[in-house]
Amino acid sequence: MTEPWDQAQLAAARAASPLAALVPLVRALLGQAAREAELLVVVADSSGRVLWLEGEDDALATAEAWGLLAGTEWALVNGALTGLGRALATRTPQRVDSPDASPHPWAAAPVRDPRSGTMPGALAVTGSPAALDAFVLAALRGTASTVEAHLATTSGGVASGSPVGSSSAHALLRLTGPDAPALDTPHGTSPLNRRHAELLATLAEAPGGLAGTELMARVYPQPITTVTLRAEMSRLRKALEAAGAFEAGVGLSSRPYRLTGVEDDGARVAAHLHRGALQPALNEYGGELLPGSEAPAVVARREELSAALRGAVLGAGNPDLLQAYLRLPEADGDAQAWEIAAQVLPDGSPRQAAALAHLDGLSGLGPSLA
Repeated sequence: MTEPWDQAQLAAARAASPLAALVPLVRALLGQAAREAELLVVVADSSGRVLWLEGEDDALATAEAWGLLAGTEWALVNGALTGLGRALATRTPQRVDSPDASPHPWAAAPVRDPRSGTMPGALAVTGSPAALDAFVLAALRGTASTVEAHLATTSGGVASGSPVGSSSAHALLRLTGPDAPALDTPHGTSPLNRRHAELLATLAEAPGGLAGTELMARVYPQPITTVTLRAEMSRLRKALEAAGAFEAGVGLSSRPYRLTGVEDDGARVAAHLHRGALQPALNEYGGELLPGSEAPAVVARREELSAALRGAVLGAGNPDLLQAYLRLPEADGDAQAWEIAAQVLPDGSPRQAAALAHLDGLSGLGPSLA
């Protein structure tokens, strides 16, 4: 523990932190569960300096009495690592009960920036024995994964593409779930073959357009010629014309290849997640984005979106949201998600019994609820 920064130092550090824009997301995912468990939520920098500290007034007053304040460093206290310090040192989630370092146990999870490999900080909770609960660590891990998914976007925030309900969008590209991809326009719904869906999905994520060579690299797992790409783009234009997309206001230009007037359901899900609106995100999300596609750009989007949704739902710990998530095909074998559901569902309820039975089927040994 160190002497706290003054307000000017703290404000400057907050403004410079890559995590600053994502504090509202952390608050939305962890805040309620932490308050119910009488825990404080900490967002710290890579040295263990507390940048944000949130909780109920009584808990904050108690924390101030034992020296936990925004602007203080809490990685190492009295020569002992707190859970925050250990998470930063090992780059792994940690639960630590160290009376020499803190009056209360800590649980913490590091946050890594997938773009650079650096670690801008960590998330932690402390303030009551509940910090040692297995569910708390799972919630922290899930929230950290969601934050990392947002850091992975080029803007450091919501994924690129049109915002939810954008007035500039004249067509909706449906990419998530097991059904065939399709394009919705005012004229109706038109199915798309996978290659055309991959091209549209990739261009929708690049509002500034892509050169032909870059588009080929993002869509085709194996090298192709520019002649092949031009032929495929010609077929795509014909498909869009037949769907009434151009008449509806969609644009597809070349040099560079650029798509306008289209948003996709994956971008809508990402926008909901960025606002902490988990139920709308689940409502919009039909399942994995273009499952089975091997297009490099699609694979990256699919993994990032799936991880962000999973992390947000698991981090929220809401039984109804968890149940909605567990109905997705990709969650069927997710033992951690089923275990968290078994922990948060009412004891002895039919829903908890079903979750426990599913866990038993996954492991053959039954769940561990320690």
